[in-house]
Amino acid sequence: MNLTKEKVDQFLQARKKAATTIATGVMLCILSPMSLLVLLSLSKSDLITLPSNAASAIGIIILLVIIAISVGLFVSAGFKLNSFEKLEYDNFNLSTELINKVQKAKDQYTKTYATMTISAIVIFILSAIPVISGAFFEDVADFENIMISLIAITLIPISIGVFLLVKCNTIMNSYNVLLQTDDYTVKNKLGRKKMEKYAALYWMIASLLYLSYSFITNDWAHSWIIWPISGILYVIIEKIFALSYKDLPSKE
Repeated sequence: MNLTKEKVDQFLQARKKAATTIATGVMLCILSPMSLLVLLSLSKSDLITLPSNAASAIGIIILLVIIAISVGLFVSAGFKLNSFEKLEYDNFNLSTELINKVQKAKDQYTKTYATMTISAIVIFILSAIPVISGAFFEDVADFENIMISLIAITLIPISIGVFLLVKCNTIMNSYNVLLQTDDYTVKNKLGRKKMEKYAALYWMIASLLYLSYSFITNDWAHSWIIWPISGILYVIIEKIFALSYKDLPSKE
């Protein structure tokens, strides 16, 4: 399959737009338990005249609405990228002129990519400050509810950091897709293609675990960690599949 300049330009534009959409969806998923945590904390502290059960119900409703919006964003981005899906799984050819053009664009984006990645890492490190500051309230009678609020606040910088990482990596990977390098070599594409067969089932199981654990334990403050773990595990499994094709030549 030979790619034209028009196809390459369309792909890059679509990925840039989808990057913001996907990153926003992921950020909302991380923020989704925040309203529940805040309402529970305020209710238990008697700062609002709302029973804990009612606070939980309202918080869960808001959580589900936010998750629904996130899913809508993911689906929207998926539709926009659907026509380019084969580029992530199948091999293709680019002219030398196009390869040089894409490589130049990638080199120009590298500085932005590095800045966003470093910013995200710094934000992740600083995000621990609210929880650590809870030590100052250890002797306060309402310590537990204060900690719940601090955990809710922690979700804000974490979501911002994840937004930056998802956006910059989605854009950077668009260049890697076209150059067929890094995660998009021949063997990695085969691993990704194999994992794609189980992707829908995998994420359904992850969603089931998240909702089941959260509702059964009511531990919404910590259950969000299931999502980043699921994402990392997905990539690990994908890489394991790719290793089974290690004897195949890589186009790098």
